[in-house]
Amino acid sequence: MSNIVAMAVCRIKEDNGLEYNKDIGADQTYDMYHAMHEMVMHSASEFLEGDFEFEIFEYEVDNYQEVFHKNFQLVYDLWKEGHNVLFLDTDTMIIRPTEVFGKFKQFQMFNYTDPKTLGGKDAENKYGLQHEHYFNAGVRYYPKEMSQEVWDLGWKYAKDWDYDIWGTEQIIFNEMMYSQGINPKRWLKPEYAFQCMGMRFDASEEPKLLHLLNTWNECNYQQDAKILHLHGTRGAKNTVLLQYELLRRWADVEVEPTRVEIVKDENGWPFDVKSKE
Repeated sequence: MSNIVAMAVCRIKEDNGLEYNKDIGADQTYDMYHAMHEMVMHSASEFLEGDFEFEIFEYEVDNYQEVFHKNFQLVYDLWKEGHNVLFLDTDTMIIRPTEVFGKFKQFQMFNYTDPKTLGGKDAENKYGLQHEHYFNAGVRYYPKEMSQEVWDLGWKYAKDWDYDIWGTEQIIFNEMMYSQGINPKRWLKPEYAFQCMGMRFDASEEPKLLHLLNTWNECNYQQDAKILHLHGTRGAKNTVLLQYELLRRWADVEVEPTRVEIVKDENGWPFDVKSKE
């Protein structure tokens, strides 16, 4: 199989290794992320065109940066085996028929992140890298035709991973992408990574929010968005419930995750999610 959809579902060993979701602890956070990846798999099986297989990276780590660092190597290994690799963060969701494999011939991401220019502590990265047009790494595609030179540039930084900031992988991936062409319009395809900042499971189609998101993305959620990035790292429970609702809305399926229970009211509407005993 030459087409791979890759995701990472990793367990943080201790509660003190969490940067987010500290209120539910490491074990429940793992359960939520496990549920997220199951939701993404359902959406990919429903809407992603072509033949492909899933490759799920599962391991234990001390912190999130170890996840990002290990993923860099694991995706590279898949690529070296001759695969096209679509990497999806677990807080994504495919909601419409989507062609990726064979469509793009260079490594790329698809849309800006928020904020659209690299800033804050991440702008103080040890490499001294800056990006005025800063793309989000939640959806990224590595075609088998991409240049080894692009990988070599990435490895230049990845071998000296910056563990002191959050966005190390995203900074490196922007550097890799722009090495193939510096015009951001060449890469901008927001329908493949529609950014859903602030979207809640119980108000996913609130008109004011959708207007703001459509304007920010310069793309219409209701008509054109194919892959969503839900920005769910900071609220894992909301993300699971949102993915559940999105699958009901767009694929007409109700997924029962392996490790968590979707809690519903008397009318069948979800309002909470909890780890199974």
